[in-house]
Amino acid sequence: MEPTKTPSASLGSLIVKVTTAQGAIPLEGASVHIRGGSKEASGVLHSLITNRDGQTPIVLLPTPPLVNSQSPDGGIPFALYSIDVSKEGYLPLSFEQVPIFPAVLSIQPAVMIPAPEFFAEGR
Repeated sequence: MEPTKTPSASLGSLIVKVTTAQGAIPLEGASVHIRGGSKEASGVLHSLITNRDGQTPIVLLPTPPLVNSQSPDGGIPFALYSIDVSKEGYLPLSFEQVPIFPAVLSIQPAVMIPAPEFFAEGR
């Protein structure tokens, strides 16, 4: 006998786009760590490096079932994640409680600011 199929978790997708100069210049080689959004699940799920366009590859992340978003009492329709971005010579960034929805491509912009000591060293 085949088990009854019930709605299960879906997948959402995420790209992190890292830039500088108020978003005008893409940053290649930035480290991006995606963590679970709760204290219980806050470990690193994905570690990525940005490409020459300043973007990470698309990452698939578990979300609640899509059916949750189809009625007001269907439950939470998204999953929460945290994102950390770093690159030598720039101030690190952290984004907490980033919502990821099922069957949706989310793009998280990350505009990095050069670190003051980077300028002081004359680089």
